[in-house]
Amino acid sequence: MSRISVFLSYRRADTGVLARAVLQFLDDVPVIRKVFLDVVDIEIGSDFKKVIRGDLVQATHVFLLIGPQWSGPADPSGRTRLFGDDDLVRQEVALALHSEVRLVPILVDDARIPDAKDLPDDLQALPSRHAFTVRTAHFDTDMDDLLDRLLGARQGGRSRWRKTPLTPKGIFGRCAGGALAAGALLVGAGVANQLWNPNCYDLTCVVQNGLGISSAAQALGVLSVTAFALLALGAASPLLLRWIWYRR
Repeated sequence: MSRISVFLSYRRADTGVLARAVLQFLDDVPVIRKVFLDVVDIEIGSDFKKVIRGDLVQATHVFLLIGPQWSGPADPSGRTRLFGDDDLVRQEVALALHSEVRLVPILVDDARIPDAKDLPDDLQALPSRHAFTVRTAHFDTDMDDLLDRLLGARQGGRSRWRKTPLTPKGIFGRCAGGALAAGALLVGAGVANQLWNPNCYDLTCVVQNGLGISSAAQALGVLSVTAFALLALGAASPLLLRWIWYRR
């Protein structure tokens, strides 16, 4: 699966808190290569307009967070902040609409995209973009569903896309379980050999005959190294499978 990069466009007074929650969620998703959030990624002293423009056009997706106050406050004439030529939200959306990046409007709770008559000329195409709703009360579930729609559905787990942090206890449990499974496999192989190969009763004999080793002591050494490698592989396999699962 191709990894994607996401630019978060939002109005701070509208969805500033939610933008950080989205950032935290996406940071735990291995298929997300990078997430840009202005308050985190713009360094002090940088030309923030230049940084924003550069990161937006390099992103594969722009997540446009639209809450009830997305258009901004209105002036005495009734025109909202969004109509200002210097409004950064307007500039971000206009740039996204006229570039190759995929613009995804995300409606927060009961918010909706303003009608075309309530948008400046360079944002007239926005209402035609299919939007997705994220409910703050069901944030994790809806974010999973959003990634399903964008990247293809996957199954399983409390959050299908986020990588659950591994604790020392979790690592030990996974490794111990894998080693026990490998040990059970070795025991099973020994029992099966005793039942089906009575002329070569133990695995040392099997190794000695199979590899043509003249010394039983050498065959035991080979068997010991093999058993140790199998146990080590069994201990590591849960972590490897976990890494593969989250990289799908």
